Amino acid sequence: MIEFIEITKAFGGNRVLDGVSVSVQKGQILFIIGKSGAGKSVLVKHLVGLLRQDSGQILFEGTDISNYREKDFYEMRKRCAMVFQHSTLFDSMTLAENVALPIRKHRGVSRTEALTLAMDKLRLVHMDHMADRVPGEIGDGLRKRVAIARALTLDPAYVIFDEPTTGLDPVSAIRVDRLIREMSDRTGVTSIVVSHDLRSIFGIADRIVMLYQGKVLLDGPPADFRGSQDPVVRQFVNGLAEGPMEL
Repeated sequence: MIEFIEITKAFGGNRVLDGVSVSVQKGQILFIIGKSGAGKSVLVKHLVGLLRQDSGQILFEGTDISNYREKDFYEMRKRCAMVFQHSTLFDSMTLAENVALPIRKHRGVSRTEALTLAMDKLRLVHMDHMADRVPGEIGDGLRKRVAIARALTLDPAYVIFDEPTTGLDPVSAIRVDRLIREMSDRTGVTSIVVSHDLRSIFGIADRIVMLYQGKVLLDGPPADFRGSQDPVVRQFVNGLAEGPMEL
């Protein structure tokens, strides 16, 4: 379980997070949603030490990591992997070599053994048949799958997805959504998904947290959002241009 407790974060005079409290239950697919600039990515980056909160606490499986130093996050990042919006694969390496890289670095195994283990992860995301290709030979959706396989190499308990379907065509986006759901069901990994993609949100989420004006506006299952009478929630989930939500 992960707990964000009264997290505040400001950039200059702009307070992006203003006392945000969110818990992440094991095994769930949790979506964090909100308009651009609502603090979705800002919140989750605190978990892996990419940002530091101004105040508040972060508990990771009961341990307070609020004041961790950079070196303290090394082990954390093995337990809590992050898939960034851009796949960030090395163009000069094959897909298998890209996935094998963190295995060799963190486990100290031979190249042959690392590639064998990488194939297991590529098989999980249905990309083992393309293992010898390089990133430039495949589309964005397939590169995203490889990035997910790489995130799974150290068998994390949690995976953070930052806008995983942004920039993908509808078919590729649906396939990535299905992969996140399948991965959760097959491996039991907990997924934290930052997104504003309504199809994804209502397609695979177990629970949704909406951030608005630096605070949690609504936290609950998809049915709570579909049935909400809050005008901001209704504007967001219906994709309406007109409404109370600030631009």
